[in-house]
Amino acid sequence: MTSLSSSGALRRVPTRLVLVGGIHLALIWSLLSALGVHPSRVEPPTTTATVIDSMPPPTAKYTPVEHPLVDPIFVKTEVPPPPDFAISDLPTPTAVDPGPISQPPEPAVSLPEPVMSGAAVDPHHPLTQPAYPMSSIRNNEEGALSLAILIGIDGRVREAKVVQSSGSAKLDQAAINEAKTRWHLKPATRDGVAFEEWLTLRVVFRLEGR
Repeated sequence: MTSLSSSGALRRVPTRLVLVGGIHLALIWSLLSALGVHPSRVEPPTTTATVIDSMPPPTAKYTPVEHPLVDPIFVKTEVPPPPDFAISDLPTPTAVDPGPISQPPEPAVSLPEPVMSGAAVDPHHPLTQPAYPMSSIRNNEEGALSLAILIGIDGRVREAKVVQSSGSAKLDQAAINEAKTRWHLKPATRDGVAFEEWLTLRVVFRLEGR
């Protein structure tokens, strides 16, 4: 009973189409989502440029080592840096004492042996007999003694002493007095030069007719 005008029908048709289209799009979107298909955005291709520098290789020195049986081997040689030290670290030179300079020994000069001559009785001056003490004659004293005398460079007796007594002090003293006052002997000499020397003589006291 109600009638629709033609203008109202025309207004209702587009709304239905829009609804139907939206439902279809929703179904399609749900189906694609279930299948894991997503529309992808296609990006335009990009180009990148790489600049290759034509610099020379590093300045490390490589020295080839030639080997007759194998290929050349490149060994890297590096110059070590100089040691780090100060001037004070250097050892201080010390002076060396050479010590006393030894002189070469002088050649030994062999001297001739000196000509020695000992003191002796002078044949030109025979020794005199000591005087016999009168008291010793009365007492019949006899004996022998050893008398050491020091002969000077002039041949005179400078000193006299009894080495072995005769047993009588008077006889010993008589021999000493005779030697010092009257005896004259030949002095000892060395290369003709006189020098003092001791000489020992034996003096005997003996009474005659006994």
